[in-house]
Amino acid sequence: MTDQTVSASQDQPRLSLVSKLLPLWIILAMAIGLLLGRFAPDLGKALQPGIPLGLFIMIFPAMTKLKLEEIKGAVRDWKAAAIVVFFNYAVNPFLLYGIGWIFLRDHPDLWTGLVLLGVAPCIAMVLVWTDLARGNGPLGIVLMAWNSLIQIVTTPFFIWLILGKQASVDISLVAQSVLLYLGLPLLTGVLSRRWMLKNKGESWFKKKALPVLDDIQLIALIATLVVMFALQGDVILQHPELIYLMAVPLVLFFFLLFFGVLFVSRRAGFCYADAATTSFHCTGRNFELAIAIALTAFASQPMVGVSTVIGPLIEVPLMLTIVYLAKKFEWTLFGTNTAGACSRNSLPQSNLNQ
Repeated sequence: MTDQTVSASQDQPRLSLVSKLLPLWIILAMAIGLLLGRFAPDLGKALQPGIPLGLFIMIFPAMTKLKLEEIKGAVRDWKAAAIVVFFNYAVNPFLLYGIGWIFLRDHPDLWTGLVLLGVAPCIAMVLVWTDLARGNGPLGIVLMAWNSLIQIVTTPFFIWLILGKQASVDISLVAQSVLLYLGLPLLTGVLSRRWMLKNKGESWFKKKALPVLDDIQLIALIATLVVMFALQGDVILQHPELIYLMAVPLVLFFFLLFFGVLFVSRRAGFCYADAATTSFHCTGRNFELAIAIALTAFASQPMVGVSTVIGPLIEVPLMLTIVYLAKKFEWTLFGTNTAGACSRNSLPQSNLNQ
């Protein structure tokens, strides 16, 4: 929505083989984890202490992309920021709670896991979805910065507000999880970014460091999922209906929210690239944080952890489907086929005056 938007498609990094085949890796991770849980359960237990490190590594690379000094860009792009804040923090937690009431009220632990997936927006994979959908990369980084900062405060609050009366929630453990798996990666990521830019330069950072960090992030995700499915393998194999029970509300949520926000963004005057970026930042879920909270604050309720582990298994193919549909709907909704670039005439009026 600034001048950077026009060249956003050229600035977007190419996805590596690891990123392009992510759904396959997740399916393989699930299968390997289930097999380990079935035939080598002690191995999963031995690897369990590595889960916190894996969760940290999953989130850290995304934080190295944050340009906190560019948060002021959301003042110029105030419409996108307003839409993202409204849907992520005034709609999503309660929407998933309501959908959970419809489909999962007889399964309270799964309902709790669904709520955990709803309280925090995605801050890592969302950049991959934006890239695949030919969205506005610079705008996405600004929105990710806002989401990273806001959810540090709002996540414990929403868990207390929504789940406090239904589950025994130790809010101090929730807060510790948020600080450990969100606050610490944010601090170390921002400091690491500044060090690399100062000592190695921007070109090296973008061309050398970021691709490696992206692959490390996804490898950490895959490794962590292997361990988690190994720990919960028996439960999932004995109750395969858990995947179906979680899939129905999540499919409804993702499609309703993404295309609802896409329509709102179109009505606000956004071009396709900006509308798609805004929609992904409202729709993607921070399953890394949800898993971390489930494994710590809800350790006595293992089915909560199972439900959050199932989350990425469902989210990844769903989001890839939405990416495909979004590009197909570009001409229908926006009358353009811009390959991610916004012409100057398609920008919201508030930005044309700058």
